[in-house]
Amino acid sequence: MPPLSKIILIGNSDEFQFSMKLFPEMLLRLLEEKGMTVVLTRPKTVLGKLAPWAGPLGKWLFYVDKFLLFPLHLKNVLRREGGPGVVVHICDHSNAMYVHSLAGVPHVVTCHDMMPMRSALGEVPQNPTSWTGKIFQRLILKGLKKAQFVACVSMATQSDVLRIAGYPGQQTRIVYNSLNYPYAPMPAPEAHCRVAQRIGGDARYLLHVGGDAWYKNRTGVLTIYAELRRRLRAKGACVLPKLVYVGPPLHRELAPFLQADPAMEQDVIGVRGLDNETLSALYSAAELLLFPSWDEGFGWPIIEAQACGCRVVTTGKAPMTEVGGEAAFYIDPHQPLEAAATVLEVLEQEPAQRLVRIASGVANAARFKQNVMIEEYIEVYRHVLAAQGEAAR
Repeated sequence: MPPLSKIILIGNSDEFQFSMKLFPEMLLRLLEEKGMTVVLTRPKTVLGKLAPWAGPLGKWLFYVDKFLLFPLHLKNVLRREGGPGVVVHICDHSNAMYVHSLAGVPHVVTCHDMMPMRSALGEVPQNPTSWTGKIFQRLILKGLKKAQFVACVSMATQSDVLRIAGYPGQQTRIVYNSLNYPYAPMPAPEAHCRVAQRIGGDARYLLHVGGDAWYKNRTGVLTIYAELRRRLRAKGACVLPKLVYVGPPLHRELAPFLQADPAMEQDVIGVRGLDNETLSALYSAAELLLFPSWDEGFGWPIIEAQACGCRVVTTGKAPMTEVGGEAAFYIDPHQPLEAAATVLEVLEQEPAQRLVRIASGVANAARFKQNVMIEEYIEVYRHVLAAQGEAAR
């Protein structure tokens, strides 16, 4: 068996969400720090740049980039960079169709979640899938089934892969994501100063971090927050905590709540385009992270918050329970009134209880070390390299 000599990482193109672009870049850095030779390649947006002027046909231009142009580019990369000891890592399962270009090449696919697949299969009625989306998911599933090895970022994701893809259990492994930045509690004066610059004051606040995908349950975040405000007013509170959210605007989701509570418009504050230090400050100064997702593949904000000493209130199902451990507070997003009661209990914790839960969260987040993750991936690379050699004999 030739020794592991090079890893070719296949990343995502520019239209993907930030975390999916960040993951292969993190792998590249960590592998190079281990002395590995690494090549990162990804589909380039060529014809897709014309999509804004192509109307309904615009998405097909992206498909040409993804399904026709990149496989040709990948063949050139393999011709130039391939050889004994080379392993290809498809860093996002949504690119699993590229497995068909890897015949005879040792490879692994990282599966982050099966939520779009489940939606395409009709398992998530609140997120209907278009006919083109169903075709796309079938192509992904076909690639996953043919993959040499699949690394899953959580037990929940692995369970879905085994169930939906019928994938052999011995050809998959859980490799938990790590923190992608050395988040840590920021000294209070610095954190509050940074936060004040972004939200225009130093008020108490709850924090939510996430995009606008259906599973992020942003309406649920607002429902819980609105009920929390009602309960605090009933207890005689004069000053209410604000809700700071990191992500796309919430105007559409917020509008119905303003009819009952117009003051929410000033108390719900959105911020975008943050660097890691500012996000760390927001976590460090927040009362808690409110993260009532319907589902997740992993849930990075949970451990980011805990690493910064921020308490977490999240959904009581896997993978949130896997990631949050015993340090998080768990709720049922289908029961927002009870969830608001839990949030209120967290806000009213005695100082000693608060410190214990914060310390527990910091310890839990420390499980997700970059060095642990990258060593496990290197083990996977060596495993698929050895398996390919045995198959060739």
